[in-house]
Amino acid sequence: MNKGYERKELYPIENVLSKILSTSMKKKAEGSVDFDGDGINMASQRYKVFKEKGTVCSSCGLKGLYFAKERSGNARRYHFNLYGLNDEGEEVMMTKDHIVPKSLGGTNELSNYQTMCEPCNMAKGKQI
Repeated sequence: MNKGYERKELYPIENVLSKILSTSMKKKAEGSVDFDGDGINMASQRYKVFKEKGTVCSSCGLKGLYFAKERSGNARRYHFNLYGLNDEGEEVMMTKDHIVPKSLGGTNELSNYQTMCEPCNMAKGKQI
């Protein structure tokens, strides 16, 4: 389990991605979908990236395998994090990465996002 998160349950990828809502919703409450008694904001751009761009790291090819319903620290609401497993069987979080970084003029548009595992995303960030 990823440090810093309180985990509640695991979900198959299809179960989560099938509930994605339009990102045009302005309030989190409008994008809230019930997952076993917890309202999750399913209008997140991150979920849309995973649905449209896939759940495989664009750099190393690590495949996202499942979503975990988690919350960090003292957060009131749960959210989903996508995880894959590395060669040692350890969980690796999948992230939404800017293809062209915002610092270099990249936008927060779906066309400028890709799926990337956390280690590859961190390594990319150090190169820029």
